[in-house]
Amino acid sequence: MKINIDGILVVEGKEDVSYLSSFLNALFFTTNGLDINRDKIDFLKEAAKKNKIIVLTDNDEAGIKISDVIKNEINASFVIKTPQIARKNYIKRGVAETDKKVVLEALKPFITDTSPFDENYNLASLISLSDDPQAKREEIIKKYRLIYGDNKSISNQLKILKISKKELWK
Repeated sequence: MKINIDGILVVEGKEDVSYLSSFLNALFFTTNGLDINRDKIDFLKEAAKKNKIIVLTDNDEAGIKISDVIKNEINASFVIKTPQIARKNYIKRGVAETDKKVVLEALKPFITDTSPFDENYNLASLISLSDDPQAKREEIIKKYRLIYGDNKSISNQLKILKISKKELWK
């Protein structure tokens, strides 16, 4: 059974999401390493209006830089750095190598009974109902100031912002 997390987990990469999603129900936002640009910060600021921003980064130079940038830009963010000990694998020092019990202990204040997935939809399916799916996709990206990406990435951003299916078609 997966544990529900109240907030957006900001992590560095897809390996972190893959590992954490094996035991957590959470909304994830990846920075893709040190690529924490203005668009991503602006998106997270918008998301922080409706969600807690929980930064869970590696306890290394890159992770510290990422968490510092987000903490300085977004007042309502919570920063959790993985401890140097309690690793499953001592070669790498990342979130994906941190013992599950240690992660759960660090995230304890954010555990909830409520699923983070209020609305679950597939953007590709939704926009395919439009007369011009590509134009509808562009309209959605501009309207909600989303970060360009594939349909899965955009769907995830819409979930993070808690945009309902109904709201998309207004």
